[in-house]
Amino acid sequence: MSVGVRMLGSSVARNRLRRLIRESFRQRQRELPGVDIVITARTAAKGAATEELRKSLETHWQNLIRKCAASS
Repeated sequence: MSVGVRMLGSSVARNRLRRLIRESFRQRQRELPGVDIVITARTAAKGAATEELRKSLETHWQNLIRKCAASS
């Protein structure tokens, strides 16, 4: 996983986002299909609150699960 310097700036912000993504993935990994996943941080992540980021990731995980289940 990589989060660009240009996107978030400081290493503190980048590492915070990485930790949130990893934790969110760990919580849902058993439900996720066996596919490669690429997560791209957007500029909105820079000023977003932790809870807002968690909700966004949860929505993305649900969408991924739904799309992969429909294609099976």
